Amino acid sequence: MPLYLQQNQSKPAKPTSAVVAILMLAVLSVSLSACSLFSKPKVSVPVAERVLKKKIVITGFAVNSPTQVQDVDDIAQGIPREMLSRLERSGAYLVRQSKNLLSFDYQQEAPSAQLVRQVAAENDAQFVIAGEVRNAGVRSDKKYWGMWETRQRHIEIEFAIYDGISGAFLARHHMYRPAEDDAPVGRDKSFGSVAFYATSFGKALDAVLEESVAWIRKDLAPFPMMAKIIKIQDKQIVFDAGLSSNLVSGDPGLVVSNFDQLPVIGLTAQQARPLQYGIPQASMGHLKIVQVQYPFAIGELENPIEVDTIKVKVGDFVRFDVGR
Repeated sequence: MPLYLQQNQSKPAKPTSAVVAILMLAVLSVSLSACSLFSKPKVSVPVAERVLKKKIVITGFAVNSPTQVQDVDDIAQGIPREMLSRLERSGAYLVRQSKNLLSFDYQQEAPSAQLVRQVAAENDAQFVIAGEVRNAGVRSDKKYWGMWETRQRHIEIEFAIYDGISGAFLARHHMYRPAEDDAPVGRDKSFGSVAFYATSFGKALDAVLEESVAWIRKDLAPFPMMAKIIKIQDKQIVFDAGLSSNLVSGDPGLVVSNFDQLPVIGLTAQQARPLQYGIPQASMGHLKIVQVQYPFAIGELENPIEVDTIKVKVGDFVRFDVGR
């Protein structure tokens, strides 16, 4: 009888989960590569739709009655620090803090334009804010022929906004909020901490700071961002604003030069004395940014203009009139 040899017919092996995963990753990488090859590059957001960050410095706040805030930790530097923190979180400002005082009080006049410009230059800022704590005491109200007394602490501050380029005064605001009671804060609670804002005085001050920041943002919104020229080489101009201010290559700007010898001086209506309002500026031509670094940018002048003997110089400015 013929012998039939029985052959083992093995079944094909099933692919393991690891092999399947590798195949899926390969397909995914190929599809992503194809998408990247045929996709268009991202277009930068036009400057008109971008928020250009303006530089702002707030000096230390003068305290009119230091005995009223002996229970508060470092209120003179804490208020400007918290205001700057909130302005920075808005995404519209590059902030600086100066521990020096530029504040006015009941006896002292407002700072001179020269002093404002000096503080702005030292802190590389376009705007300067100075203020003081007017009152942080306790007010007592007696009712029912003196048989009932309510005691409330309150916070009262005043601050002014100045243009750091010209030194001109822009706005002044007076803020007031009462606390729920007269409980002391305690110097063990760091200014601006969670424990500080949990106190009745901290809650009142928090409301004052929020309103103050809202007013600052509203007052400065109409002003264009200005960048100082720090170097000039042929038609290329280097200025102190770059990626940190949300600038990108291709952005347009206007180069302006100050008539230093021609300040605008007039008479105030109330005091009838000379007051310097600012310095007129000459437009020297349009600029287009060709290179951007984080702290600075380089632009080239397009059709530069010469006004008599006025020429573009280090210390002049590049103005960005859009994207405020």
